[in-house]
Order: sequence, then structure tokens, then C-alpha cells
Amino acid sequence: MSDFLVKFAPFRAIKEPATRYKANPDKMKAKLPYATGILCLLVLLNSCTSSKNSIDQHKSDSAAIKEDVACFVQMKDGSIKNFTSLKLVTGVFKIPHLVGDGGIIINAEEIKAYQNKAHYAISQKEFTSAKPSYVAVEALPGFAIRVAKGKLNVYSLKYYNGHNTTEKFYLQSGEEGKIVAYTPELMKELVRDNSEAFNFFTDKKRAAVFPKNLLAAADIYNNSRYFSKN
Repeated sequence: MSDFLVKFAPFRAIKEPATRYKANPDKMKAKLPYATGILCLLVLLNSCTSSKNSIDQHKSDSAAIKEDVACFVQMKDGSIKNFTSLKLVTGVFKIPHLVGDGGIIINAEEIKAYQNKAHYAISQKEFTSAKPSYVAVEALPGFAIRVAKGKLNVYSLKYYNGHNTTEKFYLQSGEEGKIVAYTPELMKELVRDNSEAFNFFTDKKRAAVFPKNLLAAADIYNNSRYFSKN
């Protein structure tokens, strides 16, 4: 008998710890909700952090885009000269001009277009017809500011008529089209292939709010995905 106990004693010593530390299923089930709750909390915190980083990144990208607006002048021969900044200088007893990096002065008669951080403007000499303007209003004298850009470009030309400031609009189909004086008939023809823009512009209820209806119709035309096949 003693020999039997000695022979099988090692196996008994090994088995006892396994029995002593056997997992309790009831206790594990009781702790499971707490573990799940902690895991959900960690996921939620990570999600909030990721969302905040995404928003901050979007704000950063938007700011960068706004600050990276190109400044340039297009010379009469078509060449482009880029600048970090381009300032419009006007005033009493001053000939309106642009000032680029390092104090470089650019006069209106030297260029046919320019862009600074405020606007893009083109010389009225590029238009098919336009009354010459000699007093600077928001741009170099004789230059029109582009107020709508895309498949339909709209330009605003402000000039002094001897009594007050007058504003006229010009239209251009695409980048290569001729820039011609605005008329309701011309606008209808240019937006006819887009029923939404056409119906908006021809709505008689909006006729009295020119030029807002013109600019709104141009915006619809430039940003709409729908064009009729007629």
C-alpha cells in the first residue's frame, strides 16, 4: 500500500493545483458587462479624438487654401508673372497702379489681366465693346472684376460717368469665349441648355432684383450637373 502511494503521489500533486484554480463561470459572467463597458468607453473616446482631429485638419486645410490664393499679372504678350502679394494703390493725385513684391510697380497699360487676394480682373480692352473708364473703382481703371467663374463667366465693370459710379456686366462662355455686354436675351441664350438656370433667370418675379438674379442664375449654371440635350 505504501508503495502504491509513493508511486502515484506525483500525479496527485499535479492534479490538485488544477482543481484549486479552476475558473468559475458564474464569476466570469458577472465581470463580463464591466469589461464590455470599459471597451465601449475606450472606443467612444477614440472616436471623439479622431473626429476632433478630422475637424481641426479640415479647418487647417481651409485656411491654407485661403492663404494660398495666387497673385499674378498677365502681360500684354500673354506671359504670366507671379507674386506673393499684389496690392492695388489708388488715391487722390495718384495714378492707380499695382505694387508687387519688393515694391515693383505695375501700371494698367502694361497688362491685360491680374489677380490678387481680393479678385481677378481683366482689361476692358479684351471686351468686344465697353465704354472706357478712367476712374478706379475697386480695380484698376478700365478693368472689370470677375464675379462669377465657370462655364459662364460674369464680369462687373464699374466706372465714373461724371456724376456717380455706374456698373455694367459682361458675359463670357467658358474661358475662350468672347466677352460681350450683358443683355437679357444673351443671358437666356447662354443658359438655355440648363433648364434650372434658365427657368430661374426668366422667372418674372425675380426680374426686379437685378443683378442678384443674374448672379444666382450664373451660379446655378456653373454648379448644376444637369444639362438638357436640346
